[in-house]
Amino acid sequence: MRKRMLAMLLACCLIGGTLSGCGGKTENSTESSQASAETAKTEQEDTSGEKEQPENITIEFFNQKQEEAAQQAYRNAAEDFHKEYPYITIEINTVPDSDKVLTARMAADDVPVVFHGKPTSQAFFESAEAGFCLDLSDQPFIQNAIPSILESVKSEDGKVYAMPYSQNFMGVFYNVDIFKEHNLDIPKTWDEFMALCQKLEDAGIQPLEESYKDSAMAGHYRGGAMAALFPDGALWLAECASDPNKKPSDNPDYRTFAEKAIQIMDYCNEDVFGIPQTQAMENFANGQSAMMIYGSYGRGTFMVANPDLNLGVFPIPGLTEESGLVYAGVDACFCVSGKATPEEQDAGLKWIEFLTRPENAQKWSDTEGAPSAIDGVQYGSEGSAPMLDRIKEGKVREWKAYYDSRFSDTEAFQGLLMDRNVDQFLKNVDEVWANAHISG
Repeated sequence: MRKRMLAMLLACCLIGGTLSGCGGKTENSTESSQASAETAKTEQEDTSGEKEQPENITIEFFNQKQEEAAQQAYRNAAEDFHKEYPYITIEINTVPDSDKVLTARMAADDVPVVFHGKPTSQAFFESAEAGFCLDLSDQPFIQNAIPSILESVKSEDGKVYAMPYSQNFMGVFYNVDIFKEHNLDIPKTWDEFMALCQKLEDAGIQPLEESYKDSAMAGHYRGGAMAALFPDGALWLAECASDPNKKPSDNPDYRTFAEKAIQIMDYCNEDVFGIPQTQAMENFANGQSAMMIYGSYGRGTFMVANPDLNLGVFPIPGLTEESGLVYAGVDACFCVSGKATPEEQDAGLKWIEFLTRPENAQKWSDTEGAPSAIDGVQYGSEGSAPMLDRIKEGKVREWKAYYDSRFSDTEAFQGLLMDRNVDQFLKNVDEVWANAHISG
């Protein structure tokens, strides 16, 4: 039973979180809200009319969003929270390989009081129902979420174990000023996108700044490109994962996806496989390229690197104007540990309630850069309209795990970007699927 639970937790933390925000800091970061809990004092009235001081308490918030902008947004929120609840100190803990760390801590019954949950697979709900997550269904703050997003994180019996806080998408961020200066239009199809890249290159402008040194970043592009170029690709791969008689390469649309996806490599920076992700983001933000394919969680980091950047984002174009989908879905979600003490759980719930007030969620979104899952929060600028309009139209492939993590073409896709050998890519992916079926 112990091994089974560990496996479920591993699936919860790794499968569901494959495409969550990555990068940024590389060292451990543990921070507390501004004032010390030891000196904080507040008074409340008890039923007898006398005043008493709540006991000081420190709770851990295990943050799995490592972008510097996200960390700053949480630090700002923790400081504001401490002003309202001076007897509660929020200790923000951000570590590398956070999914693996959280999995190990859960296995050891060392669960942070508040942590990011990933309600994108059945394994998450199994672990939640096993007592690792508090049921939030009766908490008033869940009504602050956008209704459709709240529905997407519910369990089969309608329970809420993770409060949605932000959304994510993969898109093409672009420098609006460069586009205006050269009279460039937003591309509607993949061929138009490639023609735009060629036009920029002919004008002496680097079309795309990317970093695929990390397979995870290559995987992010793979997810966005597949939704655009092979909208049913995730469903097809899930079908192959459930039927050992089917191979990914059996579908010709999978080959087409691979052939198109590698075309951007003609227009990327030469050090695309050597440059760190953070450096690529700074280069784009400071005008060294016209575009960068990235997740919505990168917007805050771009603006930190260059506050004067006139930033826009458009969907990765599909083969036709109508066929492409946006890879989008819920990102950050908050869970409260079912293993925490009642006092810790109460403080954790207060922290989530504070974060999810619309005015506080607006501040967080403005700093972090991701669109909010809280109703009424505004996102981005006029340059974000092409992306937001597409999402509002429902042209979305949900950002979630469609099949077991043993079936993954991410490393093979990174190899495809390196050698641009489509036949070898298809062979490699077929082998991954076959080996996963054999391992059971």
